[in-house]
Amino acid sequence: MSNDGENAENGLFDILTKPSNTLANWYFWLGSLGLMLAILNIMGIIHPNYRLSWGGLLTFEYTNAAFGDKDTAAAFVIGDAVFMIFCAGLAYTGVRTLATDGDVAGWFKSMVTNEWYKDLMGSEDGGWSLILGTWSILGSIVFYFYWGIMFMAWIDPGVYSIAIVLMASGMVLRMLSSIEEDEN
Repeated sequence: MSNDGENAENGLFDILTKPSNTLANWYFWLGSLGLMLAILNIMGIIHPNYRLSWGGLLTFEYTNAAFGDKDTAAAFVIGDAVFMIFCAGLAYTGVRTLATDGDVAGWFKSMVTNEWYKDLMGSEDGGWSLILGTWSILGSIVFYFYWGIMFMAWIDPGVYSIAIVLMASGMVLRMLSSIEEDEN
């Protein structure tokens, strides 16, 4: 595991392969989201009319078309395999960093037993920015999954836009609550 002081001395490759805890959290959650979207695409439920080619999407259609008709497009292409391997590697790198001393079960238990839900109702330490930030993050996740399940719109740019704005606002508000706490 690394920290910010070590990352400042190491090169970019070391920063990416031995991430700090913050970057490892991003790795885990982005890798997990990518794997979920890849599985939904293979199952044919990522969009009501299209099947997605990850290779085409991520290369801006340089290698192939990003969207194919759901009835005629192949269910699984090599780009799907590359994308899934990349996302699994990203999630694995995050877990490897976050699970100290190889204790993956302990890390997973700490995720489940985390007491973030107390921030939804208020805490004497964080104030309104902590409460609003936590609700905003929860609202982002609930909105994205609700819209994806109800309207099969997992890759809709509008849904991403709303979810990302809510998530970013929540993260900033939660960070502000810790800054305000330090100043007082």
